[in-house]
Amino acid sequence: MGDITLFGLPISLGTMIYQALIFTVLVFILKKLVFKKLVGVLDSRKQHIENQLQLTEQYKLEAEKNLELSAEVLNQARKDAREIMRHSEHEAKLMILDAKAQAKDIQKEVKEDAFRSQSFMHKDSKGA
Repeated sequence: MGDITLFGLPISLGTMIYQALIFTVLVFILKKLVFKKLVGVLDSRKQHIENQLQLTEQYKLEAEKNLELSAEVLNQARKDAREIMRHSEHEAKLMILDAKAQAKDIQKEVKEDAFRSQSFMHKDSKGA
């Protein structure tokens, strides 16, 4: 058939038509069998990634809410702890004051008992 020369290269027109026909059939087969499945897989993957991004955003919002709630609980716990400390310090001061008062009363009673026993001993020594 007709061979032509282009830029010094021999080109066979029959071979070129045959290769174009084979290429067209190959593209048609790939389009019907492979590309639809490939596009389906890619669409499925895209949808899965979008769902994962939505879940990630939802979890992020929940985490922020939980963080705020935790901060509020922590602040309340600190306030409660300070109140308990103030109450405990007050109770401790009252207990110390009460103990001091009891110690003074006991000391006073001991002195009175010692004075009575000295008086009693002194009377016994005079009476004997």
